[in-house]
Order: sequence, then structure tokens, then C-alpha cells
Amino acid sequence: MRLFTAIFLLMLGVALVSTGLVGLLVLSDTRELLTRDAQELAAERVGQVSLKATVALDAPVRAATALARVPSFLSLPQAERRAHLAAVLTERRDLTAVTVFSARGERLPGLQAFAVKDLPPTEVAEHEARARALLGPGPETVRWSPATVLPGRPPSITFVFPLGDPARGYVAAELSLAGLGQALEAEHVGSTGFAYVVDAAGRLLAGPPQHVRAGQDVSGRPAVAPALKMLKGSPEREVTWVGNFGEGEGRVVAASAVIPGPGWAVVSEQPLEAAYTQVHLMQRRIGLGLVAATGVALLLALVFSRGLTRPLKGFTRGALEIARGQFGTQVQVQTKNELGELASTFNYMSQQLLAYDKENRGLYESLERGYLETILALANSIDSKDAYTRGHSQRVGDMAAEIGRELGLSEQEVKQLRYGGILHDIGKIGIIESILCKQTQLTPDEMSIMREHPTIGASIVGPVSFLGTARDAVRSHHEKWNGTGYPEGLKGQAIPLIARVVACADTWDACTSTRPYQRAMGAHAAMEVMNRLRGVSLDPEVVDALARVLEKKGAFAEAPPARAVPLAS
Repeated sequence: MRLFTAIFLLMLGVALVSTGLVGLLVLSDTRELLTRDAQELAAERVGQVSLKATVALDAPVRAATALARVPSFLSLPQAERRAHLAAVLTERRDLTAVTVFSARGERLPGLQAFAVKDLPPTEVAEHEARARALLGPGPETVRWSPATVLPGRPPSITFVFPLGDPARGYVAAELSLAGLGQALEAEHVGSTGFAYVVDAAGRLLAGPPQHVRAGQDVSGRPAVAPALKMLKGSPEREVTWVGNFGEGEGRVVAASAVIPGPGWAVVSEQPLEAAYTQVHLMQRRIGLGLVAATGVALLLALVFSRGLTRPLKGFTRGALEIARGQFGTQVQVQTKNELGELASTFNYMSQQLLAYDKENRGLYESLERGYLETILALANSIDSKDAYTRGHSQRVGDMAAEIGRELGLSEQEVKQLRYGGILHDIGKIGIIESILCKQTQLTPDEMSIMREHPTIGASIVGPVSFLGTARDAVRSHHEKWNGTGYPEGLKGQAIPLIARVVACADTWDACTSTRPYQRAMGAHAAMEVMNRLRGVSLDPEVVDALARVLEKKGAFAEAPPARAVPLAS
């Protein structure tokens, strides 16, 4: 698997690095190109909107300045001059007032016309005041006042131009910006962008009503700040600027252009995502291309790597089978190359190991039988001292093994249980025969000596490594479930399981064997005794397992006696 992973990652890495580098270079160059194209398109679009706004302003200005081209306008009869003023208002509905002033700035009597519906008489005086503010020395061109924004009405602006050169008088006209707003309302910047006009103070003069409101101070908008800076620096030159503004979801691509004359700016805004649609589309396409290339590289690397490493998996499985003891395992490799030769060598080795394993198993089984016979000999040397206990250790070992299987223990654990049952009283070899074989009740001192046999036994079997946990049975088989046993006074689950099982088997054999102090009990009577000791000196679960073993063996098939024989104290 490591070789497969190494080959696979190497091939995949080479493919991904080359593909990724090419993809990143293409992505970087194309993104830069498309971003520049998008910004140039925004600048071109705002330039077109600015041109339309300039045209929208030039038309009424040309209509009004036509009065300056009328020969000797100021020398014409009063009626003709008034007729010319009325014609201007009739020709341009966006001109709401026209006033003629003398060279000294005095309004000439009778030379004022205004559209009553669009300019109430109460505002005519304000129109005159704005016009007079524009009169005086200066360039003999059209002069513009700041825009006027009144609630409920479209913004308007006053412009003044001279009559004659040098000026013999002036004409002032009031221009409504409603037409400019309508022109901008029809303009769209992309699918979601819009354009609007602001003056040098940052007030909004015209734009789509669904996005902007006339007279609103928009100087704080990120896209307006560059426009105001341009107006401050070059109000009379056509200048265009474009860039990205805002933060987060509010980021926009904005462009601005100066409208010479009144000193206004057209600003266009388009959401960043919409403006750079082509950029994002290109990124997605390149991303999909990279994913597809990665998939192809992954597939090729997988096929090639598997072709190289598939035979090795057979060797790995075979080696694992041999490691688990399945000697003789064969691997199948059909190739005729070095891997095929290696497979033949592997199969030969496996057959040889199978032969060695059979020989070793025979030796092991012979050695194990020798161990068991030695253990039985040791146990019998103890049991032979007392005719009443002859065969006791063997029976305890057999019963302990059966209880262990009922508890679901492994065969290795059952084997240790048998060893522990056989050797549980091995420590009695260190007890003097006068105490060990005494037929009457032991004195307290004698009992104290007798209680040393678990510790003596543990010290005897301790150095024998193959006995494993059997030494726990030797040391702790006299511990009691309620903690009153010896030698350590262990309680409950603190007592090793092997010792609890051997203690139960030992007690059962004591009940069913004839001793100097009792007769052998039947199965029913012995089980009554075991149940009385259940949870006192014996583990309840182990006693229940013993009962199931006896039930399976048919030990309770006979009817119980009328009265059980009690265990002598």
C-alpha cells in the first residue's frame, strides 16, 4: 500500500503541478484582461451617458442663445422682443423662464416670460436673484448657477449668456432638469447598474427614481468621492475615471465623467459581481477545466499505480496469512517477469513453513503434555498425603475448566483455569503433616499456619512463566466475595476471576466428596449449600455458571432427598 501510495501520489503530483501552473497562469492573465475590459466598458458606458446628458443640456441652451443671434434684438420693438421670448418657451418645454437684463444688470420692463404651470410667480423673484448673481465682469460665455432643489419639484438651474460682444445686455433662462432625469432613467449600466448626476456639492440632481432621490446628499457614497475630486480639479474638462469601491456585498464597479459647463459629474454604479460576470465565468470554466484535468490525472495515476502494485497485494495477503499461522498459503501471479519468480519462491517458502509447523506443533503438544503431567504429579503428591483428598486437585481443575467455558472464556484462559485448579493447593506441600492430616478441628495457631499455604503456593509457581494467571488462582482461591477471606482480604471484583472460578469448583468438590467431618452430598444438597454461599464467599455469576454446567450434565436428574445433609463446621 505504501508503494502504491507513493507511485500514485508521485504521478498525481506531477500532473497536478504542471496542470495547476498552466491553469494559474492562464487564470491570472485572462482575469487581468477581462477585468480591464470590464472597467473600460464601464468607462465607455459612463462616457456615453455623460454625452447624452451634455446633449440634453445643450439643446435648451442653444434654443435660448438663439436670442443672441437675432440682429439688434435689444433695438427691436417691444412686441417683437416679447414674441421671441415666447417662442423660446414654446420651443423648449424644459425652459420655464426667460428674463432680459440691461448691461447694468437691470431687468428690462416687459421682457420676461415664464411658464406659469412650471414656475409659480412666487419663484420668479428667486429666478431673478440667481440670474443677477451671475451678471458682471467675466468671460462672455454661458454662466451657470448652482442647481436649485425644491420639495415636490424637479431640480432646476439658471444660466445666463450675454447679448452682443461687448455685452449690451444679458438673457437669463431657468432650465428644469426633469428631462435630464427622464433621459437617465432610460439608461442602464449592465443588467443591474444605473447612472445619476451629482453637482460639485455632492447633491443628486437626476437619476432613476427607483435608485436615487433628487436633492439627496450622496457625497458619502464611495463612488461619488472620486467624482467630486475630479469636479474640484477639472470642472471644465471632460475627464473619466473608473474603479472598484465599497466593502463586502456592497462592492461596486463605479465610473464617473465630468459634464463641462454646469460643473456636474455623471456617476455609474454596477454591482461588482454583475460587472465582472465574464471574469467569474472564465474563472469557473478554468476551474472546471482544472477539476477535469485533475480527474483524468487521478484516473491515469490510479490505473498505472494499481497495475504496478496489484501483484504485491497478493504477497502482502499471503504474508499476513502466514503471520496468522496459515502456513502453506499460495499466491497467484500470472506474469513471467521478476514478480512471477518472486511468487514461485514465496510459494516454496510457504510449503516449507507448513512442514516445519506440523513438526513444531507435535513438539509443542508433547511439551504441553509433559507440563500437565508434571503439574498433576505435583498435585498428586499433595493429595496422596490424605486419602480423603485423593484426586481432589484433578477434579477441581476439570470443573474449573467447564465453568470457564460456560462463562465464555477463551481456550487459553480455560487452560490456565485447569492449571490453577490442579495447583490451587500446591502450597500445602510446605505445611507439616501433623497439621495437614489432622482429623479433628484445627486450633487457632494451626489454622494460622494452614492459611499460609496460598502464599507458599504462589511463591512456588511464581517463577514458572508458562503458568501465566494460574498463580492468581493459587494465591487467591481462599478470598471471599464479602472480603472476609485470606491472605489479602480481597472483595468482590477485586478478586481475580480465575481465583473466583477455582474457589467455586473447590467448594463444590468439597461438598460432593467424603471428608472426615462430613459425608459426600448429593447434587441437590450440594447446590443448596452453594446457593447459601452465593454472594457471601462465592461470586454469584460463577455459582450460576456452575448450576448451568451441572444442568447440562444432568446432575439434577434424580429427585432430591427428603432432607439435605448440612455442611459440618
